[in-house]
Amino acid sequence: MDGLKVLLFIVSAVFVLGEECAFNQTLTNFNVTVYPEVDSAGENVTIQIPIEYKKDIFHLLIVNETLPNLCQNFFLIQNELSIVQIINSSVQEIHPGAFNITPTLALIRIVLNPISSIKKNVFNNIKVKEIDLSQNVINNIDTEAFDNNTYLEIVKLNNNQIKEINPNWFYNSPKVYKFSAIYNDIKAIPAEAFKNMDQERPLKLRLSANRITEISPDAFNSHHTIQLLRINGNKITTLPDNIFINRTIQILQVNTNKLQCFPDVMFQTGINTLDFVDNISFECQCLKKVRKFAEDNNLEVLYPSIICEDRAREVNIVFSYNKTYEIPLLPPTVDVDVYVKPDQPT
Repeated sequence: MDGLKVLLFIVSAVFVLGEECAFNQTLTNFNVTVYPEVDSAGENVTIQIPIEYKKDIFHLLIVNETLPNLCQNFFLIQNELSIVQIINSSVQEIHPGAFNITPTLALIRIVLNPISSIKKNVFNNIKVKEIDLSQNVINNIDTEAFDNNTYLEIVKLNNNQIKEINPNWFYNSPKVYKFSAIYNDIKAIPAEAFKNMDQERPLKLRLSANRITEISPDAFNSHHTIQLLRINGNKITTLPDNIFINRTIQILQVNTNKLQCFPDVMFQTGINTLDFVDNISFECQCLKKVRKFAEDNNLEVLYPSIICEDRAREVNIVFSYNKTYEIPLLPPTVDVDVYVKPDQPT
């Protein structure tokens, strides 16, 4: 009997919470700004939840409201719409089915809110090309959160509290080619990290300003071309040889890390832009190798600010940002005793 009472209490609590969420939806009025066309001025509209805007519009903006829960069917939109933004509106939880939107969206952007988790069935069935969940407090993302979305191309998770990249994200979402998670707490890029992303289009990966110390040799095994790999501002000491084998990383940015050299195999790839500013311990011999490779292949390079001595040629080679130049070695200073006569003033 006690077990039955507990079960009834749990069921009742869930039912009441569900009712409370729906109850608030039907009574709350708040302001939105709608933009009928791409270049039109915004129009302020007072609207009720659920949102059922009956006209074709380009952009729907919600900003500085108090909407802690986006419950099921928060949006019920069948007319044309391209962009939905919810900014600084105290959103704490997005329930599955909150976005019941029929047309294909270019962008859903939910930023500057206290959201900590992204659940499955929130974005899976929406026709949307870009999802931007930056500047929240997200620390948990369900493995299936971005699955089964054949329209999705771009996912941005910048400025959150994400600790890992899940290789199983984006299952059956084959068009995702651009992923950005800068300013998080990611410590490693695991094997097969991006295996479910677009297999035909070169990837763009932005993972700067994390705490990455390790890149698995098999991190990019599923792709032959990385258009952009931006991992600035981490704690990387070495790049595995294998990430360059049978693969082209066209633009590699590893500024402000702890690198000392690049693997030799990198110099055999089709890289065309290399940035490694502020790797202050980079080895001189390796810097000379980079310079020769750059000269031979018309490579765009941003160097760390380092001066390397070449005694054989009696020059100092200065590596500074986007240029290198040579200056003669200064002869060593010699201390010479100077004799001063006693009657001369010193």
